[in-house]
Amino acid sequence: MKEETTNKIAAQIAELHFAEDLPAEVEGFATKKIFAPVDDKFIFYTCADDEIHCALTTYFHEETAEFKVRQRIGLTEFCLTKFFTEDFAHFKEMLDDELADVLKNLRGLRGGKVNRFLGELKLDSWAYGQSLPATLEGFELFIKPAAPVEVTNGSFIVVNYADFAQGSDFTLYRNIYTDEFSGERRINGAPQVIYAFDAKTTDELEAKLKDNLVAELREIRRLSSTMILG
Repeated sequence: MKEETTNKIAAQIAELHFAEDLPAEVEGFATKKIFAPVDDKFIFYTCADDEIHCALTTYFHEETAEFKVRQRIGLTEFCLTKFFTEDFAHFKEMLDDELADVLKNLRGLRGGKVNRFLGELKLDSWAYGQSLPATLEGFELFIKPAAPVEVTNGSFIVVNYADFAQGSDFTLYRNIYTDEFSGERRINGAPQVIYAFDAKTTDELEAKLKDNLVAELREIRRLSSTMILG
């Protein structure tokens, strides 16, 4: 980040008293002050609950000249677009007004009901989805079909098997615009699209999971280990 940008942000922080009176926790999420540049971002603070593997990061993005909030659910990260703004004072106001509600919602995401856009799929009563093992090939079933999690661009995570220690996972998405399931693997933090689980219906998806899920998790483990050794 340019020194000029860092100095400008620091001056705004002081003017708005942005670093003051930050609570030790919000809705059970521990807050951590950073207030320092990292690459092309100026990170303000984070709110994290390591037990449920969820967090928020507040920051300024030099590339887009916008203040942003980035949300992490498991190993999946994405920006909350409603917080995008070029006005620091407005950003602070939004955080003051909405941060607690956002974190409360984040805490409840994995225990929520099936979103109404996915209702016709009947994921909450999908027998195969209910039979998925809690652990498989050393991966934890972090997100289940009965409680999908909305991310971005009309996509919902319906299955996620994660190895948090290794930073690797397997994710199945359902997109409400394309009406399709699709898969993604993350190898030591780096996402890769996979096509072996592309499907339109839960019946198609079930068949592909039965044929490919164990092999996919083993491949993720192999690739993760290879990258670490390499």
